[in-house]
Amino acid sequence: MDATHILESASVFVRSKWRKMEAVMGLFNPKLSDFQKRKLLHEFHTFFDVNKDGTLEAKDFELAREKICQMSGWKPGTDKYKKTSELFSQIWRKLQDAGDSNVDGRITVEEWLNMWEIFNKESLQMESKENSDDTKNIPDWLDKYIEYKFALLDRTGDGEIDVEEYEYVISEFGVPSKDARNAFLMFSENHGKKVDIDYFRELCVQFYRSDDPCALGNFINGRLSYTD
Repeated sequence: MDATHILESASVFVRSKWRKMEAVMGLFNPKLSDFQKRKLLHEFHTFFDVNKDGTLEAKDFELAREKICQMSGWKPGTDKYKKTSELFSQIWRKLQDAGDSNVDGRITVEEWLNMWEIFNKESLQMESKENSDDTKNIPDWLDKYIEYKFALLDRTGDGEIDVEEYEYVISEFGVPSKDARNAFLMFSENHGKKVDIDYFRELCVQFYRSDDPCALGNFINGRLSYTD
C-alpha cells in the first residue's frame, strides 16, 4: 500500500471515529440541513415522482418499471421484466411502510423529508456503536433500491459502471450528457476509482446522509450543484 492510500485510509478512520464521538455526545444535529433537503427533493422529483404530480404513489413505480424495462429492452413475460416488477413492488411497499405516515397510499414531500430525518436520527444512534458500518445502516428498501440502481447503470452486467453506461442512463432522466460525464469524473476521481457495487453503495449513503457539499456521493445523480 503506497503513502497516498495509507493517508486516505487514516483520514477515513479519523472521520469515522469523530462522527461516532459526535453521535455519542449528541453534538451532531439529526435535523436535515437545507443542503440535504435540496438533494433529497431533487431525488424525489427526478427519480421517484415519475408522473410529476408532487406525490409518490404505486402508479409512479409502475411507470418507472415500464420506463426501465423499455430502456433495457425487457418485454412483458420475460424473466427480467418479472423480476423488475417484483422488485419495484417490494420497494414501494417498504417505502410506503417507512414514509406514508398517515397511511393514505401516498407519500408527500413533507412525509418524504420527515422519513429521511428519522433515518438520519436512527443512523446517528447506530453510529454511536463502536463497530458501526455506515453502508449497513440503511433501510432494507433503500438497499434494494441501491442494488437496482447499480444494475440499471451497469448495462453490460460486468460488475462495474463506466462513463458511457452512466451517461446513457442518467441522460434518460433529463440530465445533460455533459453534466453526467463531469459528475462521473468527480465521483470516480477522474476514473481512478472502480465504480463497483461496494463503492456505489458508499457513494449512495454519502448522498443520502452527508451534509458536506464536497462529498463525492453528491454527484451520483448527475447534478453538479445543489445551490438552487
